[in-house]
Amino acid sequence: MDRVLEIGSYSAGFFGRLFVQNGHEVTRIETAQPPAWASSEAMTTFLHAGKERIHANSKDFADLAAKADIVVLEASSADHAASFGVDRWVSPIKVVISPFGLTGPKRNWRATPHTLLAMAGYTQIIGDAGRAPLSLPGHYVEFQTAQFAFTAANACRFSKESKLIDVSMYESLLALSQFTTVMWSCAGRVRSRHGSDFYWVVPSNLFRCLDGWVYINTVPTFWDAITVFLELPELAIDPRFSDNDLRMQHRDALHELIGDALISATKQEIRARATAARIPAGVVQSFGEVLTDEHLAQRDFWQNVRALDHKILTSPSSGFQVNNRARGNFALKHVVTHEHESNE
Repeated sequence: MDRVLEIGSYSAGFFGRLFVQNGHEVTRIETAQPPAWASSEAMTTFLHAGKERIHANSKDFADLAAKADIVVLEASSADHAASFGVDRWVSPIKVVISPFGLTGPKRNWRATPHTLLAMAGYTQIIGDAGRAPLSLPGHYVEFQTAQFAFTAANACRFSKESKLIDVSMYESLLALSQFTTVMWSCAGRVRSRHGSDFYWVVPSNLFRCLDGWVYINTVPTFWDAITVFLELPELAIDPRFSDNDLRMQHRDALHELIGDALISATKQEIRARATAARIPAGVVQSFGEVLTDEHLAQRDFWQNVRALDHKILTSPSSGFQVNNRARGNFALKHVVTHEHESNE
């Protein structure tokens, strides 16, 4: 079991959460009162359950870091990271998360998740064609960056050499840009905005049903099974739809036929038909439906977390299991004041 020292906000918090979820000891230093929009009970409980939480004087940070196997510091810029004296901390693994990294001309630029999404090209490709681009909700940027940091820290855990891991939120986004940058390099173009319609494979789109929505996402080899699922066997021999290129040319006509076939079916009926036809179809579920998903329950995915008022809350666990080990339950702990250890 490693000892992790955590300093920072959402990225550092999610980084620490991943270590807690996997049986490690995490101590979080509460450096300042978070802004009102960041201090909700739900977010605090989600990120920090299972951690020791302390108030500590900045002059004690180096001593605390020396007792940790891994230190994570989330900073708003390279200069902000340097102000902590992180270069003088003695710890086997030091992880520094910042918007643009510790080097380069943008190292001291300030950023938010939404400005980073815009700069990284994500915003350009999200939304409907002909309309303003969209951003992503929530804390996708911070949490995804934390996943990279967690992976890097684990890769370095068994090295005998001390490591400084410089994690850039900007670069973490670009590292996940799929084939977009390669497409630009090869062909001088990028994916266009096309809403929920996956342009290159037809049919792949959202369709309304009797009590909600369903996403049909197929590949060309599933076409015959799709016609069975839709209960429209005649589409299998319709020359307009005989291959994916032709279905792309006639997407509007095909989407209309699919819409008519699904509008009177319930989500439960569609799920059963998709399972029988062995095609990928995802009904759009509310969070109430997600929480009662039998598959997640059988995999012991949900955890009970005890809040400060002793209320039991439901929280997701990590997205993986090791050796089918049971996933534990945690409690949010009160913040305590760290007692300075005098050398006198």
